[in-house]
Amino acid sequence: MRQNSVNFYLTLGGLAFLVWAFVYFQTLQHMVMVWSQSETYKHCFFIIPITIYLLYEKRALLKSLDYRPTWLLIAPLLFIQALFVLAQQLNVQLVAHFCAVTSLIIIIWTLVGNHVFKAVAFPIFYLYFAVPFGEEFVPHLQVITADISCQLLIAVGIPVYREGLYLYLPNGTFHVAEACAGIRFLIGTFALGVLLAYLNYQRVWKRVLFSLVCAFVPVIANGIRAFGIMVIGYVTDMQHAVGADHLVYGWFFFLFVLVILFFLGNVANDAQANYSSNGEVGKIEARYSVFLTSVLVLLLPLASSFSASKHSLSKDINVSQLLDSYYQVGEQASFNWMEVDDDTIQPSWTGILNEVPLRLTYRDDSDEQELVSSLHRPFNDDEFSLLKAKELIRRNNDSFEIIKIQNVHGHSKSLLIWYQLENRSVAPALTAKWQQFLNRMSGKRADGYYVVAEIPENLSVDIVLKRLGTLPLPPTETKAAR
Repeated sequence: MRQNSVNFYLTLGGLAFLVWAFVYFQTLQHMVMVWSQSETYKHCFFIIPITIYLLYEKRALLKSLDYRPTWLLIAPLLFIQALFVLAQQLNVQLVAHFCAVTSLIIIIWTLVGNHVFKAVAFPIFYLYFAVPFGEEFVPHLQVITADISCQLLIAVGIPVYREGLYLYLPNGTFHVAEACAGIRFLIGTFALGVLLAYLNYQRVWKRVLFSLVCAFVPVIANGIRAFGIMVIGYVTDMQHAVGADHLVYGWFFFLFVLVILFFLGNVANDAQANYSSNGEVGKIEARYSVFLTSVLVLLLPLASSFSASKHSLSKDINVSQLLDSYYQVGEQASFNWMEVDDDTIQPSWTGILNEVPLRLTYRDDSDEQELVSSLHRPFNDDEFSLLKAKELIRRNNDSFEIIKIQNVHGHSKSLLIWYQLENRSVAPALTAKWQQFLNRMSGKRADGYYVVAEIPENLSVDIVLKRLGTLPLPPTETKAAR
């Protein structure tokens, strides 16, 4: 009799999982694509197998527990689904990824009940490490790495002059680039550290403490690694640790740090928890109403009444050629600060408008061409580094960001950055996303330009904005050609 209940319960759970996978299919596809294309998130492929293994280890315990579905999480599930609809309209993939994982966790919790979920809380919550998140911290980590390196160089008596992310030594210059930020090591180490904390410790305070150690140690270790590379370059008169070999040194150092963390994880570790069963078999209570309500709430995004306006461009046209017909093309030497965009991904144009050098990157804001995207790079970070953080300025209903960059020779430039939509100029990214949403809801266009303009030394910001005026978007009856 119980076997029939188990089979029926598993069937209901399987159906709920299939509905969830159907609703979030495109989001899950996007998550896997990010895992595959970014070296930062390769560890995400291991999260699901780890979760399954941890659940398998508790199989005996799970057989002895009582399964009682709960109504308490229907309201949170409804909120997450509404948030998912909003994320879709705004094309905010990070929020959509978060909603996908959170909704799965809520469904599991709802169907198994509080008592069972308490026993499997860590493996289930560990799924959050499958959300590709963290590259947003790279600029901050670059600054921290430069801070640590500079202070350590001063401490050991090596002369150093710092300007932004450039550190000038007597016999060479080092640039703390994005690749030097240590974000991959930080994310991977933290995910591994949280797992080790769960496996090695039973007391909550020990788990929290070790997890915090695994969050801070990689940041400090990366600064020490950068310092070590600079010292090697200094003492060898820049003969070593300035090319590909500094990557090798870095990975050996990171491996050493991991060994230390594994050692610390075994210090004062607690006795392993006993997941064996007491021989009793738990009860299974199948509440069809809870299951049906959960499935209906899951399906809400498909039945959403939002009908966002999407202006499709109907005929093929090369956006770069179209923009060439609008503006004067400038000398390429004037744009050495620019990051070259891949026209196969995002059509872009570089030129001069009324003596103002600028780059326009057009996106139609389809699923494949988000206007507000982390793919945008305002400047070539191989040649320049950020000298002054973003400053937000407002002019009437429009908003813009100003940054200051500098190259290794000490030459600095000020750049003006914004998103040009049909009805206004907007910065920063989150504000632009919200304006796109409002445009869709009101029937306006959501496509536009990502604009980066150089502020010439002899011109003020207001004069630059006046000279640029309103940048016209491609006609709605056209389509960007590849």
